[in-house]
Amino acid sequence: RCGLLFAGANTAWSGRSADLPVGVQNGILTAREITLMDLRNADLVVLSACETGAGDITGEGVFGLQRAFKLAGVKTIIMSLWNVSDNVTQAMMYKFYTFWLSGMTKKAAFDQARNELQKIYAQPYYWAGFVMLD
Repeated sequence: RCGLLFAGANTAWSGRSADLPVGVQNGILTAREITLMDLRNADLVVLSACETGAGDITGEGVFGLQRAFKLAGVKTIIMSLWNVSDNVTQAMMYKFYTFWLSGMTKKAAFDQARNELQKIYAQPYYWAGFVMLD
């Protein structure tokens, strides 16, 4: 019940898949399709949209995008657990990538980015929703 929407998804979603050019995918990548991919060489997947860490909770754990990417072999996932403003998300991602590309480890860059956000936004609502899953 979860996935990612890409170009063409609105056409397929509205039931007009036949309108897509021949050989073009429908633009919908489901969690099931992700689990069938070989992403063992993917060091990091960033799902910065709202609630990308959410999923259905069962006796076997949380089923969602994060589980699909882990089953596909991704080493680390950054995601959000709830709705966070676009401005805060942009700041978080900018800071994370700046720190990481400057030579910090992923974990250190993520922690530093969250710490920087915490200085600007004291309330945990703004920064605590971003999590890193190794």
